[in-house]
Amino acid sequence: MRTPFRSRVRTPFRTPFRTPFRTRRIRLLFGSLCLVLLPVVATSGPAGLGPQAAYAAGGEGSEVTVSGTGDFADLKVTVGQTRNLVGQVVKISWTGGKPTVSDTAYSANYLQIMQCWGDEATGPAVDQCQFGASSALGSAGNQAGAYTNTRQLNYGANLQDAEHEPLPPPTPSGISFAPFRTVGGDPVSPGNWNEFYDVNSTNEVPYARTNARGAGEVWFETQTAVEAPGLGCGSAIPGAQVPATGRGCWLVIVPRGEKEVDGSPYTAQSSGQLQSSPLSPANWKQRIVVPLGFEPLGSYCPIGAEERGTIGSEMAAEAVTRWQPALCRTGGKAIYGYAQVPDETARVKLLSGAPGLVFLGRPAAADPVRKPVYAPVALSGITIGFFIESQAGFQAPDEVKARNGTRLGSLRLTPRLVAKLLTESYQDGNSRFAESTAKNPANLGRDPEFMRHNPTYAGLDFGGKLGDALVPQPLADTTRQLWEWVSRDPAAREFLDGRPDNTGAHGDAAYAGMAVNPNYRGLVLPVDTFPKSDPYCQPFPEEHPNNPLCIQDKHPYATDMHAAARAASRGDTLARTSWDATATPPAYKKDPPQLAGSRAVLAVTDTATADRYGLVRAELLNAAGTFVAPEPAALIAAANARKAGTDGVSSPDPAAADPAAYPLTVLTYAATVPADLTQAEGKDYGALLAYAAAQGQTPGVSAGSLPHGYAPLPEALRAQTRAAAQRVSAEAGKKPTPAPDPSAPTAPAPGAVGGTPSGTGGAAVPGGSGSAGTGTSASGASTAGGGAAGGAAAPGPAAASPSTPAGITGAAGATGTTGTSGAPVAQAAGTTPDWGVGAIRNVLLICLVVGALAAFAGPVLPRCLPGALLRLRSLRGAAGGAPVASGGPADLPADWATHKKTGPRDWTPPDQDDEGR
Repeated sequence: MRTPFRSRVRTPFRTPFRTPFRTRRIRLLFGSLCLVLLPVVATSGPAGLGPQAAYAAGGEGSEVTVSGTGDFADLKVTVGQTRNLVGQVVKISWTGGKPTVSDTAYSANYLQIMQCWGDEATGPAVDQCQFGASSALGSAGNQAGAYTNTRQLNYGANLQDAEHEPLPPPTPSGISFAPFRTVGGDPVSPGNWNEFYDVNSTNEVPYARTNARGAGEVWFETQTAVEAPGLGCGSAIPGAQVPATGRGCWLVIVPRGEKEVDGSPYTAQSSGQLQSSPLSPANWKQRIVVPLGFEPLGSYCPIGAEERGTIGSEMAAEAVTRWQPALCRTGGKAIYGYAQVPDETARVKLLSGAPGLVFLGRPAAADPVRKPVYAPVALSGITIGFFIESQAGFQAPDEVKARNGTRLGSLRLTPRLVAKLLTESYQDGNSRFAESTAKNPANLGRDPEFMRHNPTYAGLDFGGKLGDALVPQPLADTTRQLWEWVSRDPAAREFLDGRPDNTGAHGDAAYAGMAVNPNYRGLVLPVDTFPKSDPYCQPFPEEHPNNPLCIQDKHPYATDMHAAARAASRGDTLARTSWDATATPPAYKKDPPQLAGSRAVLAVTDTATADRYGLVRAELLNAAGTFVAPEPAALIAAANARKAGTDGVSSPDPAAADPAAYPLTVLTYAATVPADLTQAEGKDYGALLAYAAAQGQTPGVSAGSLPHGYAPLPEALRAQTRAAAQRVSAEAGKKPTPAPDPSAPTAPAPGAVGGTPSGTGGAAVPGGSGSAGTGTSASGASTAGGGAAGGAAAPGPAAASPSTPAGITGAAGATGTTGTSGAPVAQAAGTTPDWGVGAIRNVLLICLVVGALAAFAGPVLPRCLPGALLRLRSLRGAAGGAPVASGGPADLPADWATHKKTGPRDWTPPDQDDEGR
């Protein structure tokens, strides 16, 4: 007689899971602990760190004024912005100081400024400050005391700090350096610079001059964890899932007077200058600290949200990245990624069949099938940004020398002067040894045409500087627009055609007779790049005869306009002119930034980035004969003068006669093809456009606002954007019905199965072979996609997360495989799946929940499962299910006993031979 299934399996099932009493108590304890920790993990947030505590609620921008103490009680320092900081430049000004001793040196009475991290509410310690790397250049060209820009704390027997604090352990050479401690506690080599900062990366201001009125000003670069990893400013605070602000940091100002650390006057030193470091205890006591609040880096959006990719022109970069944190917390709370790509790549993407949303200045070519929608989103301009400090010539009058080191606030440029800068026509923009420019002025400061329009530069000498401008390397519509402005000017065109500036219909006999570099004569314009055509290389026959110094080392490109602006703000020309024979292989190494007080750098950039990095923007000559700076009113005047175009995309009018219009104004459009979007994508992209036309046009510095350097869109342009937002949302996914073609074949022709990259953003390729597409984007990001039949692009946006932009291929300058038709494949990296992001970020919560369930359910499961299985079996039999074969469980195949593998925790019914025993 067959034994009932339940009686046969009860004992074998339960026996392996019997648990001692002590083990049960441990499980219960573990489960209780999981439940206690669950709300803690779910709600943990940032701790009250020092700068965060000091970073109390306040107004946007948060200009702060602080006062000194003791001998510096009259000193008042104002920091222009202390909140919502990113990697940028802020103005620091002061009054109530004593004039710096010497117009050309820093003997006494100056400020020393640095950025630090620290979690104490009272401010940072010496070992938390980034300072000392500028000593690689010497002490301001030997114009200041030997140790004043170092971390060295011992100065010999004749100068001892009155605080008598123990010195750090000396190095083998006997020098005691103030150590540097990183925010992450990483090991750091002792010295004035280290693995985390050096002369090319530090933002320290070792010497800030006070003028005869007791005032002064500098522009200080605030660095995030990206630029200064040892400080960690703006990085996520441990324990915070979505930080409201990034990690705060500190600005430290150490005023230097006329006394040394031992109380003696500076005149008692052998050099007649202060000698000690600002990090010495007696000097450090005088410090002034200001808390700095940073925008968060990395993950500032809710987890698990949809990602919507956007790509395009650098002109939109500052606005889109400022909008991103606010966009993902409003409306549908989608995450809008942004990848900066050349304009032509954006146009290819727009017509690829998976457009996402692109930003561009000129429309794509007309397409018989796809009908893009264009919406104006940002109004800004191209500018020549500059950082020039007054540098008096040897024979300059005393009043000019008294301005040494002060920042100059004006610069006027004509199209012909810009043409001179961009064609290597000045000696200092090429080489003083090159025959092609040997008869031309050395730089702007020696050019009579420049001096006619800029009389305030009289008496100044910029030897070796101001011969050219930093220019971006990528192809761009904005570059073409700049060259159009140059080419349309009769005087500039005459110069480019080879006519010296003192002859011809637009020459002036008082000018120097400067001629264009012959390698640029007859340059065909406009072009979308900045050529560097002079082949001259300076030879070094004795030192390194096989490695001459050529233009790409002496006057290199910047990677983009952002890099050009940041370099100019640091006094960095990016030049590589110092031969390093110890490198592998030997090569020219990068030059350090120019010395404080003698900086002079120009950069072609956009107005928003110029504002971010504190560059003064040049006044350019417009068609009406007026010099105009790119202020908001001038940008709006130029926008109102644009010429209407097709698809609602206007174009700039270089001949606009409005004297108030800025000639290089740029209107950036967002564009997509609604029919190629899903309904969800259309809703999200429509929400972005609606935001751009509303809150996104409010100027400010907080997340979601319009960065300074942009002008708010006029109402007519906002209305156009609102209408486009509604259209994108309403028409998304609605494919137009093509007219029937009676001559079309009823079956696919050979080769009609096309290939497309897999993932988001793949472009359909008619006649392709269906093979996988691979390539390299313009930015160097590798992309790949598998083939899909039929040439249909995979659905979904070409999304790039805020931290990892998608690589795009298929445009000029990019390489990729093609189908049998030979058409290039435009690709985009796929989006990060929502479930992947959410699961990764919530793994701890999941583990705790599972742990609690396992702890409490483990002892109960063996009692309940056999009964549940028996019940399921009886129900299945009652419903007419198949009989159980060979005595196995009802949910297993008849030959289950043949294929099963036993294990130490397996439960099994008795063998068939044991039935009835």
